[in-house]
Amino acid sequence: MPRVLPTPPFSAAAFQRVYGAQPQLVSASPTRYDFITGFLPTGVSLSRASTAWRNSSSGIIVPETTDVARFQFDPVALTPRGLLVEAGRTELYTKNTDFSSGWGLVGCTINPNAVTGPDGTASADEVIEGTTTQQSLGQLAINFTSGVTYIHRIYAKAKTRNWIAVYWDPNRFGGTGFNYFDVANGVVGTASAGMTTLIRPAANGFYECIVIGTCTSTGAGNRSFWLANADGGRVYTGDGTSSLYIWGASLQVGADVTQHIATDAVTVATAADTALITNVASLTDQCWVVKARTPTKLPTGQANTVFQMDDGGNANRRMIYYLNGRLYVVSTIGGVAQATLDMGLVANGTDFSIAARFADANFAASLNGGTLVTETTAGRLNTLGMTTARIGAAAGGGFAWNSTIRYIETRRTASDAELPLLAA
Repeated sequence: MPRVLPTPPFSAAAFQRVYGAQPQLVSASPTRYDFITGFLPTGVSLSRASTAWRNSSSGIIVPETTDVARFQFDPVALTPRGLLVEAGRTELYTKNTDFSSGWGLVGCTINPNAVTGPDGTASADEVIEGTTTQQSLGQLAINFTSGVTYIHRIYAKAKTRNWIAVYWDPNRFGGTGFNYFDVANGVVGTASAGMTTLIRPAANGFYECIVIGTCTSTGAGNRSFWLANADGGRVYTGDGTSSLYIWGASLQVGADVTQHIATDAVTVATAADTALITNVASLTDQCWVVKARTPTKLPTGQANTVFQMDDGGNANRRMIYYLNGRLYVVSTIGGVAQATLDMGLVANGTDFSIAARFADANFAASLNGGTLVTETTAGRLNTLGMTTARIGAAAGGGFAWNSTIRYIETRRTASDAELPLLAA
């Protein structure tokens, strides 16, 4: 009796178990743009009108000069994550790695350059508590704007204190204003109402402590960092010797977490990355395979585009984007979405693989080798002349991916059976 391949989802390994060989996919010579080699592949261009930062193959944070592609690595595992494509950002802290001057200290002192920081140099400062009931440091108040989302964060490492609180003015953001992080165990503690709090490991034993919130009232507001002796324990009598290490304070406008920006005396802005596939032969391929990592961001908000093919603008395009925790494959004509494939939930900061076939009346995609999602109605696919393939942004640079892309692969086409194999 002949054996039948199971219905999707199935993998290339399952195919081999059934048939004794790997599947032969429809384009024998696909074009792959691989971004984990550390070099831009032939057929891809990138520009950026400023210096910007990344995690190197040693895990540390390093700058890359104007127009140099940033190839990102996991800061702890040191594994390659691919090409980093981000929007432009402005760092609002004017002195964000040296806390020995330009900061208001309450009940604590700074031992500068006490330990190796996330940048691989002796740049992290030690915050030593005094004997009062408040141990904090901050900069002058700035103006916040109602309805605008901000990201407040710092890198911290435990010494004899494990807890740090990231604070911003409750008159501007509501709640208590305090958000707690255990930097010995990499755990988020109590958060102020309405805030999204995240913690991520960084190089040299540090953790990146992140708070994302939307301002509720326009006006001047304070921002600071506090030592704590427990979750919620910012008010305690210091012993005069306990401490932890800090580096890289940050306050930026945005809902997606982007790379650190170094400042020393004034605010510093980075420009957006513009990455394009310049190989025009790929524009006629129906099948596009993308392996990438979702951004770290608010659970709701603006979309992030990992790939877009268009005729020079955003009215007529084919795209793959991430919105409200879900991935979508979309075709628009005249600025109106004609076909939308909802591929399902993917968590923040998670690797995924998607294979999509952009064919009229035969529009289909698979996420991570799962069951096909299809649209077979004729006239839903944009068939206008595609002139540009964009990596990590829409036309004009909007809806930036703000994360990494491992590779993009194009094929002439792929069958229903082959799409899950390509996405597995």
